[in-house]
Amino acid sequence: MNAPTPPRSTRDRPAKAPLSENAIVDAALGIAQVEGLEAVTMRRVAATLDTGAASLYVYVRNRDELRRTMMDRVAGTVSLVTPDPARWREQVYDLMRGFRDALAAYPGLASVLQAEPPTTENALAGAENLFGILLAGGIASQQAAWAVDILMLIVTATAAEADFRRAAGHITDTDRDNAVAWMHDTFAGLPAERFPLLVGHASELVAGAGDERFRFAVDTFLDGLVSRAARA
Repeated sequence: MNAPTPPRSTRDRPAKAPLSENAIVDAALGIAQVEGLEAVTMRRVAATLDTGAASLYVYVRNRDELRRTMMDRVAGTVSLVTPDPARWREQVYDLMRGFRDALAAYPGLASVLQAEPPTTENALAGAENLFGILLAGGIASQQAAWAVDILMLIVTATAAEADFRRAAGHITDTDRDNAVAWMHDTFAGLPAERFPLLVGHASELVAGAGDERFRFAVDTFLDGLVSRAARA
């Protein structure tokens, strides 16, 4: 009969990484990237870090603060630029695309910006940079101030739409193609006497990839800003 195996000493176990705000945010972002923001709970993050949920409250007060801290970390990955009057429109687009892509990498994170205005360091730095680019482009300060808000709404709405599509299972190119084909057929199959324009322009309504439509939204808005500035 074999002798019972003695319990493993805690001294033999690998030491856990020290708990910190950075470690908590790292774990939360890892969960969000794979499963979405809704999967990020204090208990789930604590389990990932092999600790108790109560330990997290030393570093973050609650789930809402954790989400804001996650948003700040992601905002900090977006490259900021020195405003250039000769390239201001392209700089606006690049900055907005950077924010869009950063949000899209963590499904659901756009909802944090939709729920409240940005108040964290990196999010504010992005708003400051966008404001400066618009002023460099000759946009009046009041219009530039409103434009910062509207451009970020375009970004968050675009990222949120991508979240909805992911949740619906439209992940691969084939999934997206199938969704576009379904939308086209839906428009084309409407009663022509009631919806003649939707039926007649079904292909145009679903044309364009995400980047093309995003660029159109940003450019159309900037065209309006430039037009207003010229009339001032």
